[in-house]
Amino acid sequence: MSQPAEKSSRRVFSKVAVGILSLVVLAAGFGAWSYVDSVREGKNCNDLLGDKRVEKALGSGYQSDLSCAQLGNAVKRATMGSVAREHSLDQARSMQSLLTVMSEQVGENASELDVDLAVPFSDALADYAEDMDQILASVNVEYIRRDTSSTSPWQDEDGVHMAVSLEFLLQVMRSLSESSAAYAILRESITQEIAGRLAETSPDAEKEKLSLLANLSSRVLGNFDAVAEKARGEGEEAGVWDRDVLARLTKKRVTVPPYRKDGAGHLVASWDRKVRVEGKNGDALSLFEIQGTEMTRTWSTGMGLGRELSDSLVGDSLNSASRGRSSALRLLG
Repeated sequence: MSQPAEKSSRRVFSKVAVGILSLVVLAAGFGAWSYVDSVREGKNCNDLLGDKRVEKALGSGYQSDLSCAQLGNAVKRATMGSVAREHSLDQARSMQSLLTVMSEQVGENASELDVDLAVPFSDALADYAEDMDQILASVNVEYIRRDTSSTSPWQDEDGVHMAVSLEFLLQVMRSLSESSAAYAILRESITQEIAGRLAETSPDAEKEKLSLLANLSSRVLGNFDAVAEKARGEGEEAGVWDRDVLARLTKKRVTVPPYRKDGAGHLVASWDRKVRVEGKNGDALSLFEIQGTEMTRTWSTGMGLGRELSDSLVGDSLNSASRGRSSALRLLG
């Protein structure tokens, strides 16, 4: 994880802690890819291109006759900077506006998006992993009170931030994730974000802080589990989606570094290995549902915490993931 990202994640925890206090007071493998995405194509992008807010968000990249692929590339140019996960106010404003428009377009029915738009849009959204994490955790007061176009995005001493409502974000994620490739992009980005935050924690941290981190990380992953459940379809189609996502998540074989040398890398690679071994049966949902507890167990072991504390944190993770998933499923309808 880069130095700027490490500093950003440390600042994020401080903000989350403040938020918490405030809220307390308140075909198997790669061969299936083309099949999965081709059967989900079909919704053109004219509705989005016809919205004046999209025209404004894309700026000079806008044309009324863009294909879905061209629209996706225009979204990336308008919302992503030259440095990963660092954005200007204009770029963050464009992402906030595009998420709002798209959430209105797809609504509760989660209308299918053409894969030519879904994949590049997911690339762009993944670049906002920190914001996505904070919105899904739903405890950072700053994000909660700034989730409208009149207050988002904003800039402070930590950088530029963007927020939309939890429901808006879930609706867009669900629609994007009709494409297995798009879901894999988003899941991988949030795994890296969570791993970086966990790895920065001192083993001498108080139990309350450790429990908070375990709870929030698993709650976010629980939201992702709900999105997967809604997006994968049913029957044979769901099976193909599952196998394709798992294949994409394990396409790069990596070595697991020692935790003390690279904590974030250790957590990500350990989870990758788990997916690679246990994902052979093609059941993505069952595997995703244990990610929070597995990452918490690996994290607590890497820090050398005692068995009693480790088991307590794993229990926190399990309960939080379940609550996050249930809450997101209710919002998704």
